[in-house]
Amino acid sequence: MAVVYNVEIDQGADWYINFVYNQPAEITNISANGTTVTYTAVNGFTAAQKVSISGVLPSQYNLQDVTVASATASNFTITNGATGTYISGGIAYAPVNLTSYTAELQIRSLPSSPDAVLTLSTSNGGIAITALTGTIECHATAAQTRIIDEGTYYYDIEITSLSGIVTRVAQGQVIVSAEVTR
Repeated sequence: MAVVYNVEIDQGADWYINFVYNQPAEITNISANGTTVTYTAVNGFTAAQKVSISGVLPSQYNLQDVTVASATASNFTITNGATGTYISGGIAYAPVNLTSYTAELQIRSLPSSPDAVLTLSTSNGGIAITALTGTIECHATAAQTRIIDEGTYYYDIEITSLSGIVTRVAQGQVIVSAEVTR
């Protein structure tokens, strides 16, 4: 399911929006021996991949941008000196490798409208993908935003794998505020 994220565009100004497509894994157990920490979580992680962990009690197991030492389908380990007893919670996130993916973002006055007021894509240069970090960078020029009337619109952004699998990354409303200085 796509993340719902509402945004604003200033008419007549450059607009940038970036997304990081992450793969989540719900943590169900943690064990630590003072050298490594093993997180039990159904995951698709691989050794050497960067992960961030949040929502764990106790908080010493919450880490940002750490390297996976080893991984299986049901757990992953990191090198860390943390010790303690796992209490509850936690999600681990790792960026999805977007090598060979394309992306497209469209804005329409209504989701069912036949015409888009703005289309950004990897093919038209409006979207750049940094594959290994899962980053999708979107940019509309001032000339592109200037021709969009002020008001409320709807958008989504989809990525497509080389094999043709389409995934909606985000969706929401766009508020276009009127340009006064022209």
